[in-house]
Amino acid sequence: MTTLEKLKRIPYKIKRNFLQLPVLKLAFEYAHKQEIKKYVDYLPKVYPEDENLIESLHRKGVFITSLQNLGISSTSSLIVSAKKLVPEFQAFSTNNQCSFTLPASICMQYPEIFLWGLEERLINIVENYIGLPVFYHGVDFRREIANGKLTDVRQWHLDVEDYKMIKIIVYLNDVSINGGPFEYICKSSTSLLRQNIRYSGGFIPDQLIEQSVPMSDWKPCLGSCGTVIFSDTCNVFHRAKPPVEADRFSMTFAYTSRQPITRFSKFALPRDELLRISHRLSKRQREYILGFSDL
Repeated sequence: MTTLEKLKRIPYKIKRNFLQLPVLKLAFEYAHKQEIKKYVDYLPKVYPEDENLIESLHRKGVFITSLQNLGISSTSSLIVSAKKLVPEFQAFSTNNQCSFTLPASICMQYPEIFLWGLEERLINIVENYIGLPVFYHGVDFRREIANGKLTDVRQWHLDVEDYKMIKIIVYLNDVSINGGPFEYICKSSTSLLRQNIRYSGGFIPDQLIEQSVPMSDWKPCLGSCGTVIFSDTCNVFHRAKPPVEADRFSMTFAYTSRQPITRFSKFALPRDELLRISHRLSKRQREYILGFSDL
């Protein structure tokens, strides 16, 4: 992370620390719950087959499927564009990094990838789970380098952007146990662990996790190319398990409520880029990327 990125995060860190104060925490949580109650009548309808997905997110915090089973209409365009982008990683030096993310300027040469995350069916799923109008942060096109190093997001953590957050991870190659799979601890165990260690943010070493949650309950998400993982990364401890045999290539689409606790810039596109692409979107989709609502 650059110094500039660290500086940008300071106001959000101060806000998160304030929200840990018991009185403020209770007040904000109560206000959040009231907003959810007010919005319940506005929630969009979902396909019957997606109700199980949403229920699994509520119960476990994770649901695993595939691009084929999802059956999103624009998936063929997504796959074509993703296959063109994967070789782009080879053109960049990783400088001994553990992971590498393609710059947004390169990804947006293939806007079909960004637009896939705005498909109505996906948004409806996310909105029904979060319970509030959704903000789409964008997509992170990522390569995890097979060096076995335990650093950064390869360590256990919770995302802190919001009360709930959905990330949709799409594998772009076959991912085995030694290929850096997304790994998580189910919602109920996460809740107990969070209380036991009084977690407020940051990375947690394996040894501390293992004191409360046995390794048999650490759930690696293995799958072939095209595997799709829905996860509430604010409510399940998770990590990218360090790859040792093969690099992992993936896309991650991120969503929070429209007024999240924290907004990081990793996924964000410049506003002029958002405005440029907005002519291809419906009024509802523009609200998801520009962050305003007519409600």
